[in-house]
Amino acid sequence: MIYINLLPVREIRRRNAAKRQIFSLAAALLALLGILALFAVLQATTISQREDSLNDLQKKRQEYNKELNKIKQIERDKKVLETRIKVIDNLKNSSSLTVHALDEVANITPSKRLWLTSLTQSGTSLKLAGIALDNRTIAKYMDDLKGSPYIQQVSLASSSLKAFAGRNLKAFSISCSVAVPKAKAKAKATPPKTK
Repeated sequence: MIYINLLPVREIRRRNAAKRQIFSLAAALLALLGILALFAVLQATTISQREDSLNDLQKKRQEYNKELNKIKQIERDKKVLETRIKVIDNLKNSSSLTVHALDEVANITPSKRLWLTSLTQSGTSLKLAGIALDNRTIAKYMDDLKGSPYIQQVSLASSSLKAFAGRNLKAFSISCSVAVPKAKAKAKATPPKTK
């Protein structure tokens, strides 16, 4: 009988199949590593681009901050100038206010029935003292003062009898305040319209 030594074909096939599996797994692993490396490179590129854009934005922000600081300084200067303009306007109004108030008092005072003995102004407060023929004259004088656009809050501080040149006359004291008329102040505040 003849014996034939057959090579272990099955085992060789198994080994070849195992080798193929190992190579295919290694190839898949290499492909996975390649994909991960590609993904890492893309992420690194994206991060680099984002950092560059962040740096650009920070530079622009610094430039804008300089401009914003200039704008804030201009606004502060504008407020200072506006307050100075208001002070100047108030000084103009108050300087002419005294003249107008004294003119109103002089025009309103009846020369034949009432005489002023003193006139005192302190800021916006005005105090008048004088002598009148009777209470009716004082009341009419107060009403006339109230009608003046420059004189406000007229009140009788005191009234008493005083003998003068053999007659009993009324001595009086009036307190009031002076102010620029509202209509005139508004007219100065709003400039005229131009066509």
